[in-house]
Amino acid sequence: MDVQTSMRLRWHRVWVALGGAIMLSVLWMALTPDPGITLEIPYGDKLLHAATFTCLMGWWGNVYRARRPRGWAALGCLAYGVSIELAQWLDPPRDADVLDVLADGAGIAVALLLLRTPLASVLASVEAWSVRRRGG
Repeated sequence: MDVQTSMRLRWHRVWVALGGAIMLSVLWMALTPDPGITLEIPYGDKLLHAATFTCLMGWWGNVYRARRPRGWAALGCLAYGVSIELAQWLDPPRDADVLDVLADGAGIAVALLLLRTPLASVLASVEAWSVRRRGG
C-alpha cells in the first residue's frame, strides 16, 4: 500500500473541514430535544457517547498523526464533550451527566488504542488510493 509517509496529509484542509462538519452534527444531535437516536439497552446512552467519541478521536487521530498533535486532539475531544454537557446543563429539555463525560473519555481511550493499528492510516490510504486511481 502506498500510504503517504509524511505526517501532514495532502488534503489536510478538507479533512479538517469534514471533521468540523462531523462535530457540528454531533453538537446538533446533543442539543436537539429528541434527536431520535437511542439504544434501547441498559446504558445505551453511555454506549452511544463512547462510540461517538471513539469515532471523533479516530477521525482527528487520522488527521493529526504525530504524537503531540494527536494528544492535543484527544484533549480537544474531551473538552468538546465537557462543553456539550455544559450546554445541555443550560438547556432545560436536556440534562448534563458527568457519566457522559466519562463515557466520552472511554471512547477517546479506545480510539487511542485503535490508532496504534492500521486504522491510524485510513485517511492517508484514501489519499493514496485517489492518487493511484488518477494515475499520478
